[in-house]
Amino acid sequence: MEEKILKDAQYRKGLSIAFFNATNSAISMCAGMNVHEKATLEKVIELRDFFLEEHKNYYAKVIANVGQNYQSKDTIKKLKKTKNIDDLKSVWLSLSEDERRDGDILKIKAELKEEYEKA
Repeated sequence: MEEKILKDAQYRKGLSIAFFNATNSAISMCAGMNVHEKATLEKVIELRDFFLEEHKNYYAKVIANVGQNYQSKDTIKKLKKTKNIDDLKSVWLSLSEDERRDGDILKIKAELKEEYEKA
């Protein structure tokens, strides 16, 4: 639950930054317009909305796909194939940061670590 709250907050923060960046870019473009084109508020809004649409498309194609590009069950299988604490450390270091923060994977790692430390 906490992870979802953090992701939502990060998403909203990103949108806020995108809005101000789009607005600033639109203002900069309007400042460079030739004398015959009037840099009206409507033109700034039109350009800002264009940049926001570009950001939305970029987010959908690139940013939203970053993250869980793994299957938890495959990572768990890999962890369960380890034979001792050194194997576990080696496999753990080979995992992505996202895998290392995955709750299901963390649980299995903790169980295996405890088992190996008892042996």
